[in-house]
Amino acid sequence: MSRLTQALNHDDRQALVLNIALASGVAAITNGAVLALLWGTIAARSPRPWFEPPAWVAGAVWLILLALVASARWKLNSYTIIGVVPARRAITTLIACCILWPVYALAAGNPIVAFVGNTITLAVAVTSTVMAWPRSQEAALRIVPTFVWLLLATVIVVTELGWL
Repeated sequence: MSRLTQALNHDDRQALVLNIALASGVAAITNGAVLALLWGTIAARSPRPWFEPPAWVAGAVWLILLALVASARWKLNSYTIIGVVPARRAITTLIACCILWPVYALAAGNPIVAFVGNTITLAVAVTSTVMAWPRSQEAALRIVPTFVWLLLATVIVVTELGWL
């Protein structure tokens, strides 16, 4: 595990590819498993807001977003200023939360669980962005699309719950 961490924390192209491949690869496996096991359940869920994308679209978007977030994590590797390690840890936590999104949002089958999970992941995304900003604005900006997607996911859940 220590060797993997060291490989992820370099600022070369190999580390960039490794960061993206690891985050997107684990997400692809997680999304694929949830969609394969629960495809009929997810498709039959009701009521569904008119603006909710199909589950496979959400999975594809998550892969792209995770590549961006992983590249933000990698971007911080080239800095040695104070606070870069906690910022990188916050982004790593965000990656883990995003990988778990299909589990809490789709597999749990409970919109309250999805709402709580989305809210926690939003908080981690905001924290990661705030922590990364003083170290690398470019890294912080790579997290912003994830924040926007999570807002949409939360609006969908709130609509399903009838809170809007």
